Order: sequence, then C-alpha cells, then structure tokens
Amino acid sequence: MTQAGARSDAIAAGGLLVVALFLGGGNWLFPLQRMIVEIAAVLVLAWFCLRPGRMPQGNTTGISTKVIIGLIVATLLLLLVQLVPVSPSIWHSLPGREHQLDVYTAAGAPDRWAPISLNSSATRDTIAFFLVPLSMFVAVLRIDRDAQRRLLMVIAAFCLLNGFLVMAQFQGFSWLTFYSTYGRPGTGLFANKNHSAVFLVAAMPAVAWAIMESRQTVAITTRRWIAVGTIGFLSLAVFGCLSRAGLGLLPLGIAVSAVILAPGAVGGRRTAVAFGCFVALMLLLVVILPKTDVVARALARFDATSDLRYQFWPVVKDGIRAYFPVGSGFGTFQPVFAALEPLSIVKPTYVNHAHSDYLEIALEGGLVAVILMLAFIVWFAATAIVRLRTCRRGQVGFAPVAIAVAGITELLLHSVLDYPLRTLALATLASVYCAVLSNRPTALDLQELSRYRRGNRSRARPEVDRNRPVESLREFR
Repeated sequence: MTQAGARSDAIAAGGLLVVALFLGGGNWLFPLQRMIVEIAAVLVLAWFCLRPGRMPQGNTTGISTKVIIGLIVATLLLLLVQLVPVSPSIWHSLPGREHQLDVYTAAGAPDRWAPISLNSSATRDTIAFFLVPLSMFVAVLRIDRDAQRRLLMVIAAFCLLNGFLVMAQFQGFSWLTFYSTYGRPGTGLFANKNHSAVFLVAAMPAVAWAIMESRQTVAITTRRWIAVGTIGFLSLAVFGCLSRAGLGLLPLGIAVSAVILAPGAVGGRRTAVAFGCFVALMLLLVVILPKTDVVARALARFDATSDLRYQFWPVVKDGIRAYFPVGSGFGTFQPVFAALEPLSIVKPTYVNHAHSDYLEIALEGGLVAVILMLAFIVWFAATAIVRLRTCRRGQVGFAPVAIAVAGITELLLHSVLDYPLRTLALATLASVYCAVLSNRPTALDLQELSRYRRGNRSRARPEVDRNRPVESLREFR
C-alpha cells in the first residue's frame, strides 16, 4: 500500500468516525442526522471495498479477526433472511403470526407470501443502521496501527467535548443542547442522558492515554497530573448526566484510566502512582463532589423505589416465548410490545425499547440471534484474556487493548439495563474497539510500550517492521 493510499484510508476512516460521533447521538426522532451518518457509512464502505489495495499486514491474519468477521457476516445474513418472503404453508406455521394472519384473512389474502419479519420496513432500517458499525469496522481493519491510534485520539477529543457540553447544559446553557426533544439537561452530544454518560465512561481511558501521548516535551509527571485532573472533570460530567447506569460504571472507567497512567507496571513505584491516582479520584467523588448541586441531584435518583423496566420486562419475556424460535423481526419491538401490553401498565407514553438489549435481541431475532449474541460474548472474553495476558507478559500494545476491553465491557454491562448499541455513535465506538481488540500485536506495539516502562521517551527507536505480527515475545525481551 502506498503512502498516499494509506493516508486516504485514514482520512476516510477518521471522517466516518467524526460524522458518527457528531451526528449519531440521536434516535429515530431525528431522521436527518441518522440519514447523513448512514450515507457517509455507505460511501466509506464502498471506498474500502472497491478501491484496490490490500489490508496492512498483521491486521487480519489472526484467528480472532476471522471469528469476528464471521459473526458480522452471520448477523447480516440473519437480517437479510428475515426479509425473504416464505410460502404460506411455512409462514402459517411460524409462532406469533396469528394476529397478522387474521389481518391478511380480513384483507382477502390469507395465502400470500410474507417475510419472517412482521415489519419489513423496520428491518430494512435496521440493516441501514447496521451498515454504519460494519463500515467502521472494515475501515479500522484497513488502516495501519498509527492511524488506529489517531482514531482513539478522535474518540478522546469527542469525550472531552461531550463532557464540556454536559456541564454547560447543566448550568443552563440550553442553546448548547443538540437534541432538545426531552427538555433535559446533561445529554451532551446525545438525545439520551444514559447514552451520554456511558460514552463518557467508555471513552475516559482514551482521554487519559491521549494526554500521556501528547506533548513529549512536557514532563511525564506533569502529563500524569493533567490526566488526573481531566478524569476528575469527566467524572463530574458523568454525575451531570444524572444517569444511574453511568454512575454505576464510573468506577471501572476511573480504574482503567488510573492503570493507563502507569502502563506496564506490575509492582513498584508506578503501581503505587496508579493506585494513588485512583484513590485520590475516589476520595474526590465521595467527600467533595456530593456537596455540589449536580452530584446531589444525581445521587438523589438512586432513591427511586420503582422502575418501569420491572413492569414491562415480564411482558417482553412473554413476547420472547410467543415468537420463539424465529423472532418477530428486527425493528419490530414497538408494535409487538403494544400488542402484548396489558391494560394494567398502559401509560400515556409508549415503550420504544425493552431497555435491555439482550431481551430485545431475543424477541426480535429469536434463537439464531441469541446464539450469535452468546458467540460474540465468548469471542470478546477469549480475545480480551489473550490480549491482556500478552500485554501483561510482554507489554505489547497495552493502552489500546485496555481501552478497547474496558469500553466494550462497559457497553455490554450497560446493555443489561438499556439500549446503548442502538445509538449510531455508541455502535460506531464499539466497532472501533472491536477492531482494535481483534488485531494481533505487532513489533511496533512492543516498542511503544517498552518506552513507557523505561520512562524515557527521548530514546531513539530501533528500526522495526511497523505492522509485523508478533509470533513470539521472547525475541523482543
């Protein structure tokens, strides 16, 4: 790959990430922003698929990358299969289609061919949505490691921007609210305060790493304390989102950020510094911050004795059983839930999602979707263990791996109680992290982290193949 081609690929990947993070924080109530992001994703995917050139060596040679690509292809096939019309005999035997069959019969077409999805238009919208993280994943695999690190810098910059917007909105600057539908402060770049909070937490370690990587002329101790102050500010911004899920995940984001401030340390002074930073931030949160209005209001939300999730989750489970094993079709949750919702829990408002992605995926995708979901979790756990173990022994690309593992973990945990990955910005963030995690470590990764261990950034780099996969760590010890 030529230098000009590599630069073009990096620009395309970075452009898609910027558009997705800047305009992808809304929901279906903001179709214009979503359409712009989806068009950008299609253009970037076409660029990487049609443009001649090979992926950088080391980016797709590992079994981990092949497995995740297989899961992505299988997911796309499942979405497409749900749109394929099936014969009346097969469609009539599918569970949960009784009410729609009554509609077809009343319309005089009981024997029509129909797709598995109860709403083909909603499933097509889901495919268009899926193309965004798919394009981002392909783009990250096609760029080299330096460009991937620059994408993490972009994520860190948007995390800081989101934090500033959250605090400004909370102080009454409502004109800085991008999505004012709900009239709530603290949403930042997002329409949902929970999604804004989880983005801050998931990108927080990237901010700590970006500060440590910047301005090599500044002493490393100075950069470390700047990072500590910045993480403290972002922690306060999480409180400003008034999100219980964000507050619950905040300790994990702070802990990973503290470890990144002293990468490679297994013991000794660097570990003490990282632990000290973590303790200092926790004391700040426990002792000082509760005295402020923003934190007091956030903590007050934990006093709620009831949550609507517990009222409609049993209805969602009934729907899963009714449509199992084929599912109702992706994007069909809202009409399916409305048909099953008992009068005892009917409200003036409607339920747009299950507020648990795992339950909603099981309802819409059936058995195959559950298997793919479990396969992804197994892939993530196995890949994270292997990558972190490699980093622990050889210090190969520690910071990017730690950022990716922490971010995906937080998004998966948040998905238990919400639907973060149904927001384009967070789905794109997850795809970047998955691509970074799936890459095999290279000689350049070892070289970068070795400089951290020695604490000397002025030492000249030896000449290495920047993208050569590491087959054995012994040769570098």
